[in-house]
Amino acid sequence: MTWKDQIAGSFGFGTAPFATNRPDQDRAKQAIRTAKAEGASREEFAKAIALYACKYNKNENVQRERIKRDGDTFDKLWRISRSA
Repeated sequence: MTWKDQIAGSFGFGTAPFATNRPDQDRAKQAIRTAKAEGASREEFAKAIALYACKYNKNENVQRERIKRDGDTFDKLWRISRSA
């Protein structure tokens, strides 16, 4: 399974925020490890989670806030997964 295929599991369900509980965080960390192993950049991964989140919510204000929160969580997990 590619890292892009693994992203959905990091959200729990379509409208849920990125990696907010332990199982979602574990799946996000695995997706990040896979992405790094496949040579994906941090920017590619960030764009993919932003696109996934926007797929389920069309309100631009909500999307902007959601992308910021998801991005903050992603930044922490990307750094943690560097050594994993």
